[in-house]
Amino acid sequence: MKNTYLYVRVSTDEQKRKGYFLPEQEDHLLKYCEFNGIDVMGIYW
Repeated sequence: MKNTYLYVRVSTDEQKRKGYFLPEQEDHLLKYCEFNGIDVMGIYW
């Protein structure tokens, strides 16, 4: 099994306006890792 740390961020106001919010991004990354058998060691905001 692979291990990883997640770094969740939104870099611009435009990304915020388009709906790239941190909780949704975190959820998407966690689902990706689960689907691909990657163990998340920690999440950084």
